[in-house]
Amino acid sequence: MIWRRPGLAAFPLDAAIFDVDGVLIDTSQSYVRSVMSASEHLVRVVNGLREAPAPLLSPADILLFKLAGGWNNDWHCTALFTALWTARLREWRGTPAAEILLAEWARRAQLAASVHQGGMPWLHGIAPASAIPDPEVARWAHDEYYWGAALVRELYGHEPVYAPDAPGFVHNERLLLDSATIRALIERGISRYGLITGRWGPEVIWAARVLAEAWSEHEDAPRYESMHGRTPFGAIIPSEEYAKPDPAALVAALGRLGSQGAFFVGDTADDLDLVLRYRREVKDALPVLAVCVAEGNAAETFKARGADIVLSSVTELSAALARLDG
Repeated sequence: MIWRRPGLAAFPLDAAIFDVDGVLIDTSQSYVRSVMSASEHLVRVVNGLREAPAPLLSPADILLFKLAGGWNNDWHCTALFTALWTARLREWRGTPAAEILLAEWARRAQLAASVHQGGMPWLHGIAPASAIPDPEVARWAHDEYYWGAALVRELYGHEPVYAPDAPGFVHNERLLLDSATIRALIERGISRYGLITGRWGPEVIWAARVLAEAWSEHEDAPRYESMHGRTPFGAIIPSEEYAKPDPAALVAALGRLGSQGAFFVGDTADDLDLVLRYRREVKDALPVLAVCVAEGNAAETFKARGADIVLSSVTELSAALARLDG
């Protein structure tokens, strides 16, 4: 599926900037499962609410909040679902709030995000403080499931507490970008590549290594020495530098790449808002296309919110740009 906004005008493009998770790397069996497993463990085991349903969450529940905006960070997502389910079963028990479904909370989260009051500040405003896990608890519960016991020890020197026997969902990740798409971009004159990711620390190094391998057979692509290793990406903006949808992330990426016209490819509301806020808030903003990867209701949501191009897969990117030429 390729959709482009009616009346979309073409302009010279020299740079491709990507979100990582869900766009270049399939994380449906890693980050998503880590949020699901960590949230359920915190609710059922740590908080002792054994009556909680199992499974506690579905991938569709997580997608609702990713589309709402403000929940690009999976540590925050772990805190969110832990808090909502804990409060529902404990602090809100017997009250109308306990009957509110996750879909309704996601709708309210989206309204808050639309006025830049979403994410964790919104959660602290609507949930009892006693139901919200400490940030370090949410972080390590998630990361122990994501990395697994061996890697969390190796990479962080952290002794696992919540998932001491976890093998690590990170090993389920697979590349979504194929060699043919990379070749097509190079042949179109796209010579500058960047990443703006919600990943942090070793997560970025891990992803950069995987993606560098995807570019390895394309000897005419650029290469840069970076703190993340030798990479085709001239700009890598991790979450500890700028968190999406802060438009400063896009300003930094475009500046480091020396781009005069680019497209940014993402798959969450924060990814789309990154481009839309950049256009609204940055003086003399360079032209940037907002490309979203989504299907079904998510695709319709992005179309309605202002995406320029919507694809079902990043492998359709070259074909979408060719249609734009036409």
